[in-house]
Amino acid sequence: MTDPLFALKRRVGSDEGLSALLEVTRESLGANCSPNERALVALTLCRLGAPPELVSTSLHWREFEGFCAGLLKSSGFEVREDVRLRKPTAQIDILAQGPSFVLSVDCKHWSRTLTASGLRRFADAQLQRSELFRKTVRADPRPIVSAILTLSEQKERFVEGVAIVPLFTLRDFVGSIEAFRGLLKES
Repeated sequence: MTDPLFALKRRVGSDEGLSALLEVTRESLGANCSPNERALVALTLCRLGAPPELVSTSLHWREFEGFCAGLLKSSGFEVREDVRLRKPTAQIDILAQGPSFVLSVDCKHWSRTLTASGLRRFADAQLQRSELFRKTVRADPRPIVSAILTLSEQKERFVEGVAIVPLFTLRDFVGSIEAFRGLLKES
């Protein structure tokens, strides 16, 4: 699939129907974005039952990361993208700073359901990056919580103390993160 907007329009059949569906998705996410944003279109296609593995092939990882950053900004976070760490060299896709915690995010727009060992590998890597970041901001008392944002549902919600968060549930996750603190490893 090369043009998700065209695929969505074909599926819906009218410009009005397309606009309405995109608006429903945008509102459910709490997103302040253009209705033409490709990531919004991709998520709307997934909501309509399009296979996420097909939808994800039309979405560049940078589009997905930028969209995730926008969702976190819409939720009131101060967001830094593509944070580079040194000694050892590492990169965090998004740091979202809130009043009581910092969210260290790895964005994965792959759509397949990963094996438990695959998710564990990604979670361990994100925890290591979060711990490296903690060393650079020792004076900041806020806990650093690690999360992996995904395009599609995964069987696991928490792996090795890292939250696995499909974008459709991001708003609820950040709104109730205090309830999950016992399941999250903090740096």
